[in-house]
Amino acid sequence: MSFLRNLFSKTQKELPPISDEDREQAKKIFFEYGCNEMEAARDGNGISKYRISEEQKTEWRDEFIAHWTSKLSIDNLTSVTKLSQAEAIEAVPDLLGIAEDGDSYAKLMIASAIESASSKYGIDKNLRKQTLDNAIRLYESIVESQIQLSENHRKEILAFHPSVLGTLTPEEYVLKVAKFVLSEAKKK
Repeated sequence: MSFLRNLFSKTQKELPPISDEDREQAKKIFFEYGCNEMEAARDGNGISKYRISEEQKTEWRDEFIAHWTSKLSIDNLTSVTKLSQAEAIEAVPDLLGIAEDGDSYAKLMIASAIESASSKYGIDKNLRKQTLDNAIRLYESIVESQIQLSENHRKEILAFHPSVLGTLTPEEYVLKVAKFVLSEAKKK
């Protein structure tokens, strides 16, 4: 019995320290997966083998979100996608701040990121509802307005969604997706 007690009572402090190289590799993986450890593990790239503390992961997440929030743009939606991937509830005010200046596609992507943030594990029920309500309002604004697309977003839609488009124009695609995600969001 004392063997098992000794085996399972080892704390992280008793383990050898992580090397700088392993720490950097873990951080790289953590960032590549938008701070989503479940996604990384599903792909076989989990960082649990690196023994990274929760405090370190929180610090890295804060760094990741601050970095991508500082790059928010309605023209280049990479930052919106990264914040969506991280379920960045912290970035919702910033996302809402740029949403009204965006075309219909930017609004769709921003609403999706906000909806994703509402799914963040462990957030307060009222905050979850408020966040989801903001996403729904953005989806509704797309559905209720004439679809407007910048030339860059029109090209992006044509480049990244050709199999989904079929005979749809980029405008029809945005409207169809917005209607679908709106109906799904309202079910939550």
